[in-house]
Amino acid sequence: MGQHSDNRGNLSRFKRSAFISLAFSLLGLYIVMHFTQTHHSWRDIARLQSAVLAVSGGLVVLSWLFDCLRMVVLARSLEANLTVIRGMRIAIIGAFVSNITPFDSGGEPVQAYFLTETGLTAGQSTAVIATKTLCNGLARFTLGLAASVWLLVFNDHWRLTTVLYGLLLFGIAFYFAVFTLSFYLIFNPEKVKVIVVPIVRNRFTLRFFRPKTLEMILDRVDGEIREFRRALEEFMENRRLTLGLVMLLSYGWWIAMALIPCVVIWGLGIHLDLLQVMAITLLFYLLSVYVPTPGSSGAAELGFTLMFSSIIPQGFLGILTLVWRGFTYYLNLAAGILLILWDLLKPKKSVSARSPFLSIFGAGVSAESMNPSIKREIRKDFDTRVPNDLQSPS
Repeated sequence: MGQHSDNRGNLSRFKRSAFISLAFSLLGLYIVMHFTQTHHSWRDIARLQSAVLAVSGGLVVLSWLFDCLRMVVLARSLEANLTVIRGMRIAIIGAFVSNITPFDSGGEPVQAYFLTETGLTAGQSTAVIATKTLCNGLARFTLGLAASVWLLVFNDHWRLTTVLYGLLLFGIAFYFAVFTLSFYLIFNPEKVKVIVVPIVRNRFTLRFFRPKTLEMILDRVDGEIREFRRALEEFMENRRLTLGLVMLLSYGWWIAMALIPCVVIWGLGIHLDLLQVMAITLLFYLLSVYVPTPGSSGAAELGFTLMFSSIIPQGFLGILTLVWRGFTYYLNLAAGILLILWDLLKPKKSVSARSPFLSIFGAGVSAESMNPSIKREIRKDFDTRVPNDLQSPS
């Protein structure tokens, strides 16, 4: 009885998170369109040729493919039978869940769940996702650092107000500090209690959180850091070529995401420096890591608009944000929902077999479903949110 109640609670939280994500995103788009549109703004959508829309959609599909190939390469190095088609399915559903969970934190646990169906043990699937996440974070760090230096030091055409400039510098410094600390703790996990405990558990945090909750967060941080280190050591010692290929695919993933605004801007007839647009986009993704709303909704729309406000004419800002978000957010949602519906409609014997995705949240348990201890670990990722700058963006 208690298990079914817990399952219903997890599924209810999942639905609520999806609703909140959509609500914040629509609110953000409404605010952006309200303050930036002119009498001819909506006509500009018609100026976007089908080829521009096709290329933008193709870049999103390419990002799924890069994510898929990262998992395929890592899984096959561990002798798992992961095909490209199956990997694409896992990549799309991972992107879908990331877009409806706070801090984009749900995608990786769901992908780890599906990887156990390919012949990997729970530990191996965790190692694959941990390694992929580390490479993704390192690619974002290096590209974001290059973009930050180029925009703030060498580029004279990107102007911000003094307040925004100060906030931007603070955000960049904060991101790099947390990222550096994360990598230090991965290589020195024994320092977690020395460094993280005073940050998480102190007089201030104890006023707002129960000691039990803080202990759970600390245990989760410690566990994740140790998993990252074990995975990294395994691939660095025995599979360096695999690790290098995954890094290249991670750079490809970020470049594909950064090219989408470039294509839309070009389609609107605005001529800007390609590298400048890509650098601003990468910097935006760098700063949106710690937004607590599901899928960074609301803040993503407003932040993206502010980042481009000094180089894009006001009448085009809303359209740019709408089209960009349509491909990078709503297309992920639509593709994920279609895959879930496909699972539900397939004629199979049990609920969990019919929809493995829903079995993560306990919607039907059968002999074919995952080991209960693994399910609890997956569900824990939806119950406890720990900001992680290594994770993928929305």
